[in-house]
Amino acid sequence: MPSRGKLYVVGIGPGKEELMTLKAKRAIEEADYIVGYQTYVDRISHLIEGKKVVTTPMRKELDRVKIALELAKEHVVALISGGDPSIYGILPLVIEYAVEKKVDVEIEAIPGVTAASAASSLLGSAISGDFAVVSLSDLLVPWSVVEKRLLYALSGDFVVAIYNPSSRRRKENFRKAMEIVRRFRGDAWVGVVRNAGREGQQVEIRRVSEVDEVDMNTILIVGNSETKVVDGKMFTPRGYSNKYNIGEKRRAERMGASTKGGMEVARRSEEILRSFYPEEGLRGDIIRRCIATTGDVTIKDVIRFVGDTEEGVRALRDGCRIIADVHMVRAGLRRDAIVAVDFARGDDTRTASGIRNLAEMIEGSLVAIGNSPSAAFALCEVAEKHPPRFIVATPVGFVNAAESKKMVRKLPVPSVTTEGPRGGSGICAAIVNCLIEHADRPD
Repeated sequence: MPSRGKLYVVGIGPGKEELMTLKAKRAIEEADYIVGYQTYVDRISHLIEGKKVVTTPMRKELDRVKIALELAKEHVVALISGGDPSIYGILPLVIEYAVEKKVDVEIEAIPGVTAASAASSLLGSAISGDFAVVSLSDLLVPWSVVEKRLLYALSGDFVVAIYNPSSRRRKENFRKAMEIVRRFRGDAWVGVVRNAGREGQQVEIRRVSEVDEVDMNTILIVGNSETKVVDGKMFTPRGYSNKYNIGEKRRAERMGASTKGGMEVARRSEEILRSFYPEEGLRGDIIRRCIATTGDVTIKDVIRFVGDTEEGVRALRDGCRIIADVHMVRAGLRRDAIVAVDFARGDDTRTASGIRNLAEMIEGSLVAIGNSPSAAFALCEVAEKHPPRFIVATPVGFVNAAESKKMVRKLPVPSVTTEGPRGGSGICAAIVNCLIEHADRPD
């Protein structure tokens, strides 16, 4: 027999009534029964006077769902969820239980403003496009899974909203998570928002190294390679600046200058570099960048190009990941990168081990090796089964450096390398940055 009632699963937003949707209010008004976690029910106490209220403590979610579904067979029930009921809320459990137990009750979910949206708006516009959401709670998901998801979100250069960062019982998870963030993002900007949209609201913007005490009422938003902080506002550009040609100022900024004096130095530097090497196009820009990085005009004589160099630009425009052998290369890049040495295991050199352990991720990536000949050798092995899309290899030294780069040049993959023992992490980063700048230019 069909039920005569109905269950609303209501997202009430972060806290303040003004952030609750009109539909959520109407559902609460219509309900005969209010069911929920005591803390969430207390936030709407002024809206439920005279109604029948059933509350349960923390970690009694299943009891809450059973009660709400049973009551909804004969009554209109509002099951209250903080934020949005589908984002770390109670809605998934409602649907799963109702489906598995074949509960014949009409269910309607009412979305709410989630903490990530509220926090982003308070910070400025920290979330503006693609982003990932990760909870550090391991009550329902093993820490190994949480760690893997955080790792992939960071390696994909997503802005990452971190829910449930810490509690009295889980401080170690927060510490480990911040170590992973530092590994992939360095000392990146982090928005720290406590009690978003509620009494006691606190909004701060810090570096990763400055984030210490947090609790379950805090949400963290970790910036990506594009995120900026200006005048107390944390924002992540959506790419509009790439759409419009800013003229001379844009050209100077490609050499790292932004002030009037800096732009004049950049302009003069370009003139001098062109006198050393006047060739136009991407390859000319790469060689001039290497000359500028080393202060050595003769470096142009050891730069080697194999295949279509523009493929590196196309790969970056397509959003391919960058994998570097060491942190020194990554530190010089204008985009985020995965660092092979962080994935080392076994008795091989750490960089070679890391490259082998990242084999599947190597495929389709831009790989930048600026320090380790053994990493270049390992890359040549991996590339047979998992070919990268583009390679920049400039390891320096007198032991195997020349030989490893010679092997790279034999691969059926477009590459830029240095001949002989010369090279280094600085040159590697300079070449990749030149590719990035070309990729970021408007069509």
